[in-house]
Amino acid sequence: MVDTGLGSGRLHFAGRDTELAALRRALRRPDCKAVVITGAHGVGKSRLAEEFSTGAGGRGGHRVVRVQATHSARALPLSALAPLLSSDVYAEEPAEFIRRVRRRMAAHRSSATTRTVLVVDDIQLLDPTSLALIALLLADSSLFLAVTLPDGADWPDVLRSLWREDALRHIALPTLGEEESARLLIATMGGPVAAPALRALWEASGGNALCLRELLRSALADGRLSPVHGVWCLTRPLAAVLPDALLDVRLRELTGPQRTLMELLAVCGPIGLRDGLTYVDADALAGLERQQLVESHLDGRREQLTLAHPMHARLLRAGITRLRARTLLLDQVGRVRGHGARRAGDPLALAGWELEATGTADPALLVRAAAQALHADDVDTMCRLARAALVHGPNTRAGLMLGEALGQRGEFGEGIAVLEDAFAAAREPDLHTAALTLAVHHFFGPGNMTRALAVIDEAGRRGGPCAEMAAWEATLLTSAGRTARARTVLDPWLPPSDGAEPSDSGVLLLQARLRVELSSGRPEDAVRSGRAAHAAHRVLADRSAVFYPARSLYLVAAALLEAGRFDEAERAASEGLEGLLRSPVPALVVWFGWVRGRIALDRGRCAEAVAHFREARAQAHLCGHRFAEQRALAGLVLAEAYAGRSAPETAVLASGSTDPHSPLAQADTLRAQAWSLRCRGRRHEAEAVLRAGAEAARAGEEFAAALTLEHDLLRWGDRDAAPRVRELAEDAQGPYAAARAAHARAVADRDPDALVAVADAWTAMGALLLAAESLAEAAGLWHASGGAAREGAGRRATARAHSLRRQCGDAATPALADLSTAVQLSPREREIARLAAHGHTSREIADQCSLSVRTVDNALGRVYRKLGIHDRGGLGRAWAL
Repeated sequence: MVDTGLGSGRLHFAGRDTELAALRRALRRPDCKAVVITGAHGVGKSRLAEEFSTGAGGRGGHRVVRVQATHSARALPLSALAPLLSSDVYAEEPAEFIRRVRRRMAAHRSSATTRTVLVVDDIQLLDPTSLALIALLLADSSLFLAVTLPDGADWPDVLRSLWREDALRHIALPTLGEEESARLLIATMGGPVAAPALRALWEASGGNALCLRELLRSALADGRLSPVHGVWCLTRPLAAVLPDALLDVRLRELTGPQRTLMELLAVCGPIGLRDGLTYVDADALAGLERQQLVESHLDGRREQLTLAHPMHARLLRAGITRLRARTLLLDQVGRVRGHGARRAGDPLALAGWELEATGTADPALLVRAAAQALHADDVDTMCRLARAALVHGPNTRAGLMLGEALGQRGEFGEGIAVLEDAFAAAREPDLHTAALTLAVHHFFGPGNMTRALAVIDEAGRRGGPCAEMAAWEATLLTSAGRTARARTVLDPWLPPSDGAEPSDSGVLLLQARLRVELSSGRPEDAVRSGRAAHAAHRVLADRSAVFYPARSLYLVAAALLEAGRFDEAERAASEGLEGLLRSPVPALVVWFGWVRGRIALDRGRCAEAVAHFREARAQAHLCGHRFAEQRALAGLVLAEAYAGRSAPETAVLASGSTDPHSPLAQADTLRAQAWSLRCRGRRHEAEAVLRAGAEAARAGEEFAAALTLEHDLLRWGDRDAAPRVRELAEDAQGPYAAARAAHARAVADRDPDALVAVADAWTAMGALLLAAESLAEAAGLWHASGGAAREGAGRRATARAHSLRRQCGDAATPALADLSTAVQLSPREREIARLAAHGHTSREIADQCSLSVRTVDNALGRVYRKLGIHDRGGLGRAWAL
């Protein structure tokens, strides 16, 4: 059993820092007598009040009394406020109780400098006498009142009076935003949670903390949320129902037509306004909208009704019997068919409703609906509909969509078997699509390149050559490190005609060209190809041959990274992942995690890269994507090595394959192996791995990989790699390659000034770790050459390298090793230098640090000598760097 924060039955407190700070500020204000926390049922009002009271009574030193108002206590006046008196004090009459409470509060006020804080949960349930006593205590100025009040409840007169006096602070507590929800979940689980799980839990709960807790508890209990390689992942979709104990009073009180409409929306999802008005009249519908139970919005020219809160569907479904749901679904099917079922989304809705109601539907409708689910990137729905269609008999298109969906979900065993059957039975126009889908699954699933290429060859014999087959063959070859052959396959079909209508073949050819250009060291061309592919892909009505538009986006992000356009790469990756999380496509989510790890690593953010790669590895493992898992694992090991650690996962990396083109033994894996060897002190072995990999990559026209491997050697101090790096970089595109070429020239010429210029280029690009390494190299050359001026330049370069290294967290690459023995500032020197750099005088620094002015001036002198500067102006410039 994995220990989580739910062992105590509650979530960690997180995501409410702003509101908690507002409560604490209100308590510190003498003119503020009360705060009111309002919000929806389950949003976290009571928990916020509890955290506030704990802090007020602990660090704040205030006397805190907590009261929970209830319906039962309301029947006995003042009983809820009994905690205001000691347990050994008894007052039978209300007047006596009030007198004793006021006396005790007065005694506390006269003897203490702090306030009495009364926290009342659900103040609307207090009896009138209790409210009158609270008003008296507030008038005595002996009390600070903090209360919770649900949305829609009447404010007691005592609160209204305080509001008119401007002595009350109102905090309206919203539902948790996605970031706040993520922080809360990660804190509760005590470790990383995969992005798809974070998004699914937030959307399903609607940001309601109580609902989130129950969803999380349910997912843990039945294993839907489980740790995979140290990352919490959803192994199955969240449960469709929640216990009706969570129903808030608005839902419980619904009866008749209004409840029927709510149940219909719970089982059917959005429906048209006209259909909703067959159940309730306009006034009743407006009432549901005022209660924030139903929302209306325009979908094109049609007004749609939906439940206002996603959790309401799960709560309502818990109380709907199977036969009741069947009746509601079939009634709605009849209404939509009665309207002619003319809307674009009607086939998908009808097929889903009929399948849920009866367990079957017309096979042609199911196939059409599955195609619409594919167009919406809804993998789970596509899988369910395609599987139902195949129950009626063989259907190549249904088999293709089912196999694709199963592969995306990691069920490659069944998926490949379904696709093999579909391919065997396929005829034109589905033959090539069947072959491509099957080949892709063989390659990206179990990593069987031989079978993947055999499928493509067989399809060529059965149906003749075509652009789509050439594009996918080139894609697979490039992914396996065989760019030279990929270019040979692809060139006869390029370029796609300019101005042509978007087509399957055009999209696939652009995607294949992107990969070839990226592998060949032409990332700027690859960015253009990728963006053109994505634009064409998005407007295709039938995506059964090309599937998901996001496939181009992670490659665009990778190309932008290789071009040295880090900020654009980060934006492209984040935007692509955000789009995918709205309609998760599991395997593509993995690749966006991988490319975000690559970006973080090239920026020098080792810890961030480790987190991205670790999550990508967990998601890939969960999906059964061995190829993707290997790439993510290689990234993880490499990121750990950048921090000077040989990761335990190194042993899991695929060893050198007898097949030099194995998809599991490419440049990523070679780099990870080499850097890990270097961390363990096996430098010669590490360098041999890099040299052999670079030579093989160059022979296969994998010029981008060869450049990266050779540049690693240069970063390790191998000057013999400089001419090779320069040759490869000067033939490549983009500022990244240009900076590598300049780095090679500077190393070959042993020119420290040129290395500083290279560091400036790296810094402008955002590659702070590489900038720190170049400055460390420059400092080493200056220190070695001797002379006061060069020593000063060396100290300045060292100081700047240290500053950049600190921004990279725990980076500890070989090029930075000399910095550990370089002269550094002591903590006191660093604090004094920081204050001086920000304009403080020696006297101000002395007062702030409790030192003498002489001690401050002596420390500044040492700082100047260590940094190779002469005055505060130089210190300001050095600190800015």
